[in-house]
Amino acid sequence: MKVRAFAFLLTTALCFSACNKNTVSNIPSILLVSFGPGIMQANVDVDSIIFNIADGDADLGNNASSQIYWKDSRYDTGFTATPFPAIDQSIEIAKKGLTAVCTFYPVPQPTPRPDSLHQLLGDTLTYEFYIKDRAGNSSNHIITSKLIVRL
Repeated sequence: MKVRAFAFLLTTALCFSACNKNTVSNIPSILLVSFGPGIMQANVDVDSIIFNIADGDADLGNNASSQIYWKDSRYDTGFTATPFPAIDQSIEIAKKGLTAVCTFYPVPQPTPRPDSLHQLLGDTLTYEFYIKDRAGNSSNHIITSKLIVRL
């Protein structure tokens, strides 16, 4: 009898310990992984920004309200919204959340500003990013390191 009770308690404890509770926040987050090379030739090099994203209720993408927002530090025009690529709905499980690695290519690629100084010496910029999920929750903002763009 004691052996059965112990086996039942042990089995129950193992079942609860095997449950993976979602500890990711329902507010999305973004983390810069890599950005480089730091210097690029305009219209020749393709520069990518790689970042991790996480959302505890998995409601990223597949809707116009869920987007990646980015801006070039040289211009005061606000953020540009870019849709997420389609996300397979079979992996959108609110209890498990969603984590992914994104590779982002700014379009159009940056070029130096048209004044003679920037055309001659190059132009320096950073990018700022954040994401929004379908519920309208905004993530933290990330800012890349400096990028020098030369002709």
